[in-house]
Amino acid sequence: MYTATYFDDQKLLLVRCSEHVHFASLMARIAEWTMAIGAPKGRVVLVDLRRLCTIDRPFDAPGEYVNLQQKMAQDGGAASKMVLLATRPEIFVLARIFEQYAQDHVPTDIDVFRNGSDALAFLGVSGGDVGDVDDAVGSLRNGRVLD
Repeated sequence: MYTATYFDDQKLLLVRCSEHVHFASLMARIAEWTMAIGAPKGRVVLVDLRRLCTIDRPFDAPGEYVNLQQKMAQDGGAASKMVLLATRPEIFVLARIFEQYAQDHVPTDIDVFRNGSDALAFLGVSGGDVGDVDDAVGSLRNGRVLD
């Protein structure tokens, strides 16, 4: 399960994952949410994996992501940056594998972080106490929850 909120002022799409995700479904939902916000140029994406424990088909994920992003790039442009925030060691390793594969195939600058303040700094997002993702996001205005 996952949720998404878009912050217009920061051009930030925040995706939060629950304990278990099916990666292909997550990638499809991110594509849908991107189209729902009009795929603005210069947007950044933060995928919060801190609660994630298991992923279905993790090794299919990079290829599926690349295919979707290449299609989206043709239709309106890819995100400028994407962060995968992963604090659990096993999720961090899977996120790094994803990053390394996808980075060579899409124009989006992708990075993986364990630390929320580093993730926000990479994205250029500021607000509240940037040391804590939840506090920083909570201080942002104009957040629009996406269906």
